[in-house]
Amino acid sequence: MRMMPASPVPFWRAIPSLALAAGLGWLASYLHMPLAWVLGPLIVTALMSVAGYPVIAPALGRRFGQAVVGTSIGLNITAAAIDTIVMWAPWMVVTALVGIVLAAVLSVPMSVAGKIDHKTAYFSLTPGGLSEMANIGVSEGAEAEPIAVSQAIRVALLVCLMPPLIIALGIDGGLMNQAARIELSWFQVTVALAAGLAGVTVTRLLRFNNPWTVGAILGTGLIAALGLLSGRIPGILFSAAQFLIGVSIGARFRRESLVRLPRVFLVSALFTIALAALLFTYAGVLAAVTGIDLASVALGSSPGGMAEMALTAQVLHLNVALVIAFQVIRAFFVNGFSSYFYRLFNKMGLFSGIALLMGRRLSR
Repeated sequence: MRMMPASPVPFWRAIPSLALAAGLGWLASYLHMPLAWVLGPLIVTALMSVAGYPVIAPALGRRFGQAVVGTSIGLNITAAAIDTIVMWAPWMVVTALVGIVLAAVLSVPMSVAGKIDHKTAYFSLTPGGLSEMANIGVSEGAEAEPIAVSQAIRVALLVCLMPPLIIALGIDGGLMNQAARIELSWFQVTVALAAGLAGVTVTRLLRFNNPWTVGAILGTGLIAALGLLSGRIPGILFSAAQFLIGVSIGARFRRESLVRLPRVFLVSALFTIALAALLFTYAGVLAAVTGIDLASVALGSSPGGMAEMALTAQVLHLNVALVIAFQVIRAFFVNGFSSYFYRLFNKMGLFSGIALLMGRRLSR
């Protein structure tokens, strides 16, 4: 069973929401807010959608935005960055497993608080792909709509909270400022995007999750690591890509879902914040143990969106390749093996044990 798409909206009816989204994106950019062209459109589109006004977020636009952002991130990958990734790879695996276990533990009280069955709560809270987790959950007998709502809340909430929180730490990685790098010519942009789309094609053939971001990163990262291309994506194209991503996230919040599932909206938000807080605490411990800066570990372990966390790393001049590697490895484990983890935890008695400690029976 697949998630059913929302009813199509004629483009002309969505023009007011797109205009307001662009306006708030520009204002946020003018005020130098982090991820301005993601947050502005996201907030406007989500509010208008929940209020019942027509919004539009075509799949092709979202994919184009992901490909451009992935290409931009890939340009940060150097030979030195790859050496760093290899060095910290074992900790990336540990971090992915910690995130999965914490989400599993919290899913039990979430099912009680949200009054939803436990399978649905587990796949709702586990930080994976927005669409993938709903489809995987349905295959295990969970309910699709609460999962889709919860996953959208997770990404939207952490996109709004994590960048200001990390930036408030006052940490600057000291790596080359994106704004100071030479802007690619449009011919070079075409080459970079071609490399990114080649990576997208390969990752789609290999059935990777989130191929439009991951594939673009790998394709462009390869030519960047070989020293064949260096620079940054022109600002107007980069802002347009972020705009498309912001609109696509915001459009997932539908009025009918909020009316049917108000409790799920609230509970999902609270448990997303709890999971993010626990992972932030873990990041502090890992930073102390390994010597990796706290900002990089916090962004790498955050249950927020991959592209958005990488964009924040760019703002802070951190090692973007390191942050994205943490995110990609977790995505690999979550999207590829979340069903297996659910069965393993269930067989181990993890869920029933937590429910027993709470004095509850596990809802299945």
